Parts: sequence; C-alpha cells; structure tokens
Amino acid sequence: MSLRNKTIAEALREGKQRLRSAGKDAYAVEAELLLEKAVGLNRTALFLRGEEPLSAEAAMQYEGFLAERESGRPTQYILGTWEFMGLPFSVGEGVLIPRGDTEILVETILEKQQTEPLRTILDIGTGSGCIPVSLSHYGKFEYVLAVDISRKALGYATKNAAANHAEISFYESDLFQNVPAQWRGQLDAIVSNPPYIPKEDIAGLMTEVKDFEPINALDGGADGLDFYRAIVAEGRAWLKEGGWLFFEIGYDQGEALRTLLADFGYTEIGIRQDLAGLDRVAFGRYTGKKEGA
Repeated sequence: MSLRNKTIAEALREGKQRLRSAGKDAYAVEAELLLEKAVGLNRTALFLRGEEPLSAEAAMQYEGFLAERESGRPTQYILGTWEFMGLPFSVGEGVLIPRGDTEILVETILEKQQTEPLRTILDIGTGSGCIPVSLSHYGKFEYVLAVDISRKALGYATKNAAANHAEISFYESDLFQNVPAQWRGQLDAIVSNPPYIPKEDIAGLMTEVKDFEPINALDGGADGLDFYRAIVAEGRAWLKEGGWLFFEIGYDQGEALRTLLADFGYTEIGIRQDLAGLDRVAFGRYTGKKEGA
C-alpha cells in the first residue's frame, strides 16, 4: 500500500502494521524510528505534527525503509547510527551492532576503576569502537588501545572515536598480533566482547543477526569459547602484575569462564548478571608468574 497522500500519523500507523505483520517484535518503536529519519523530525515533533501531510519524498523514503526492514535488514543499519552509553555510534554492514547488554561490561570496568588504578586498557575485537570510546569518555584512562581484524570495522571505530572526541590508538590485528611490543606487561586491563556463539547455533539466530551482521563477530568455535581461551592465555604476557581481564559472555558461559580464568592463574574472579539475571560479564585479576619470567 502506498504512503502517498497520507498524514504523518497515518503513515506511522501503516508502518507499525507492516512491521507487525512481518513479525518484528519491536515493530512500534522501529516504525517510529524509521519515520523520524524519513521526515527529519524527533519523536515529539512527529506526534505534534501528526496531522500534517507526509511529503512525497518522505513517503518514498519511508516505504523504502520499511521494505528494507521487512527483508530483515537491521533497523540500526537502516538508520546508520545507534546509541550506546548515551553516545552516538555510526554502524553499518561489516560491524557488530552495539547492544545494551554490553553496557554492563563498560559499567563493570568503570566501577572497578573506582578502587583499582586502571590507566591503560586494550579492547580486543573493538567493532564499532563502542567499548573503548565509552571508556575514554566516562573513565579516567591515560591510554586506550583497540584492535580488530576487520579493516571495515576499524573504519567505523575510528570515525566514532573522532565523533565522540575520544583519543584511542587503533590497530588492525588478529588478537594481540599487531599490538605494539612496548605494551607487553604494561596493561592495567584488557577487555573484550569476543565472538561467543557456538558454531552450530548460528543457523538458529534471528535473520537480522545471521544474515546481516558479520559472521566473524559471532562465531566462537565449536563451544563458543575459542577466543576466550586465546585471550585468557596470551593476555597474561600483556598485563601488568595484578592486571585485570574483562569479558562479555553468553548467558550460559559463566561457570566455563570461571574455570578457564582460574586454570590460567587469575584470581578475584567475578561473574556479573544482566537485568534478566543471566550471566553477562566475567572478570579476573592476573597475579600468576609472567610467561618467560
């Protein structure tokens, strides 16, 4: 059905119905966000001017947005930006969409910084840069480093750091491979939201995720723990004595991470839950003997 000659309010109702029929759980919010972008109005103006006619240009654009969403393309990619920790982040194909659950990871680090001298931190698999940008913005870090194996993701991360006035050193790197050697044994903390979906579970993910978001940001190997094992093991050589390791984890991975961290000499291990009471963050302090020492 064409949206031409509709009022803004009528177009919104039509958009909600279309996305609801397409099986989108958050159809009302998404229809509203897409219409805001199409007409260039914020939420308040959208409702105050609901009886005004929708321009032909806005109608065409909104129809296009709805068609993209019906096909499964994530709303965040259609909008081109998404909010994380109250900050705006550019997103698009090739970069993982920042999610609210990851804010718990950032909050955990900021809370730990209140009692621990965390001044240097490395983010592994930075994606959009939402973690290091937020830490730089809200924390008290002297040096923030971030790596990703994807050049495309680093493009978004660099853009987001500049937009949010965050000073971050980015490196194209497979885990620690291209981190400057000067940082070995010098980091107060390492953080990562690594790929943690078991390979066989990826096919069962929502279309928005499995068909649009980068697979290398999702696939955590047979049991979802491949990247945790690598970072936990190799991270010991990069942390200062007593340095901290922080992870976002899957809802059922808490005990596995607790065991993994303990096996590699980490202590003061903690598992933090999200608002739904599911495991979401794992952390520990490395106090074991340095490799090669």
